[in-house]
Amino acid sequence: MLKLFCHLRGVPSGDVNGQVNKWLRKLGLFKHGDTECRTYSGGMKRRLSVGIAMIGDPQLVFLDEPTSGVDPVSRRQFWRLISDAKGLGQSIILTSHSMEECEALCQRLSIMVNGQLQCLGGVEHLKDKFAKGYTLVFRLRKPWC
Repeated sequence: MLKLFCHLRGVPSGDVNGQVNKWLRKLGLFKHGDTECRTYSGGMKRRLSVGIAMIGDPQLVFLDEPTSGVDPVSRRQFWRLISDAKGLGQSIILTSHSMEECEALCQRLSIMVNGQLQCLGGVEHLKDKFAKGYTLVFRLRKPWC
């Protein structure tokens, strides 16, 4: 699959194997490089999808919930990959339901409700403006003594 997407993205023929091996190593799929992807587990398919998005080092990458259903160790690996890509100058648009993930990876956030953009800003700005905290209410049936 990675070779196919290298060719689709216009990676020069001499660089294809290097690109494929680079992403197989980064994604932890090197041992499974010759295995048909239909036999991959859900987490391995997520890794492959991220590799397909990143192959050829595009300037803009769209990732839709890349870590949903992935174990915590793989999630951190994805985060490291995404951070490294940002450090190399790639722009990444990421959708996520995880505020933890957004805080770890994003410089700017937008929040959408029912397809409508509700707000846009930095993580701290949005927290200051919209975070209300939690309120706990305890009701006791009998007095505790």
